[in-house]
Amino acid sequence: MKKLHKVVVVGRTNVGKSTLFNRLSTNVKSLTLDYVGVTRDFLEDTVTWQGKSFDLVDTGGIQLRKSHDPLMERVRLRALEVLDKASIIMFMVDGTVGLLPEDRAIGSYVHKLGKPTMLLVNKVDAKITKDLAPEFDRLGFEDTLLISAQHGTNTADLLQMIVDRLPKDVSEDTTKAELRVVFLGKPNVGKSSLMNFLLQKERTLVSEIAGTTREAISDKVAFYSETIQVTDTAGVRRKRSVDEGIEEMMVKSSLQAVRDADIVVLLVDGSEGQISHQELRLAQFVFETGKALILVKNKHDLMDDNTVEQWKYDEDVYEHLFKKLEKLTISCKTGHNVGKLMPLIMTVWDRYQFHVSMSEISLLLKTALEKTPLYRNQQKLKLYSVKQITSKPPTFRLNVNEPGWFETSQLGFFENLLRKTYELVGVPIQFVVKRVKPF
Repeated sequence: MKKLHKVVVVGRTNVGKSTLFNRLSTNVKSLTLDYVGVTRDFLEDTVTWQGKSFDLVDTGGIQLRKSHDPLMERVRLRALEVLDKASIIMFMVDGTVGLLPEDRAIGSYVHKLGKPTMLLVNKVDAKITKDLAPEFDRLGFEDTLLISAQHGTNTADLLQMIVDRLPKDVSEDTTKAELRVVFLGKPNVGKSSLMNFLLQKERTLVSEIAGTTREAISDKVAFYSETIQVTDTAGVRRKRSVDEGIEEMMVKSSLQAVRDADIVVLLVDGSEGQISHQELRLAQFVFETGKALILVKNKHDLMDDNTVEQWKYDEDVYEHLFKKLEKLTISCKTGHNVGKLMPLIMTVWDRYQFHVSMSEISLLLKTALEKTPLYRNQQKLKLYSVKQITSKPPTFRLNVNEPGWFETSQLGFFENLLRKTYELVGVPIQFVVKRVKPF
């Protein structure tokens, strides 16, 4: 995978960086709330303008002073590391409050980096911004642009300024990730640790503090000839445990990441010995959304014989779900079985793209229905033909006599037959039922 030049948005907290990132980004969205320090992990997305591409990075509010909080100190150091790798810096300030000492400090630091920098005076839609804008000339940046991240004012000019200043040796990244994998689960089950393990770098912050990951963080990983986008999501809590505001948005961000995914890796804490009702609901949501699903039990290093027996009991109780899933037990701490995850993902990916001819699937289902007739209110269900109308997930149109008679149990008959005939573990199967006149 070829690397693109990085264009990094920097500034003190709450000046509109995430709002600008969301306006320019097409695939990744940052949380935007009127709180300080909402963005912790840096967010990154590829942006293309006038045929030129670059990686846009939102650092969150940068802190120059060393923090006594270990987590915030790691956030600070990572933001500085991202700045050091930038090809272009967009330094954003809030035009409605004027020049602040913190802006001066950040401006001085950015000058020392010696990188091409554009000063963005945000909130030009407010009259006071035009009055205060001259104050920012004291920061000493030649390229200054008044914008409104919220309303999009002058953002086209901003994009043009960026591509005009990209180094001439920029190499286009033509490698697009066809497969999108999302790590989902409750807080502190190891999603961020797993992502960092696969990427072989600290892409997302790992902490024992619940809620460290606040946004869906994506990156690419190469596996043989495949380019895979992996996404770490915020931990999903039970609804009654979610407060208004940031946590509610964290949950929405995670569930939206599922809707955009192909395969979801549902991580659970293996040391707990059972799957929670919340995790069962998440698994059901994934399948109902039409996404492939792999259940990964993390923390193998903390599991004992009793824990393993507890899991066997749970798998028997919820057999209707577990028999449809690929399962893997790993330890992000020791590396146990982590190397098996990517091959398993690729296996499920092949199944997710499953396709069968109309003649073959019609013969299979019609023959089964002749051998085992189905009835509803003493009326015989008739299946005239079957056609697969799409894959990802495999979806079949059933041409029948009475669609209303084909309910959950009847469709379950066909699903079980498909799963018995073809290897479709980990993949949801969907049906569309249509009434047709008999031939």
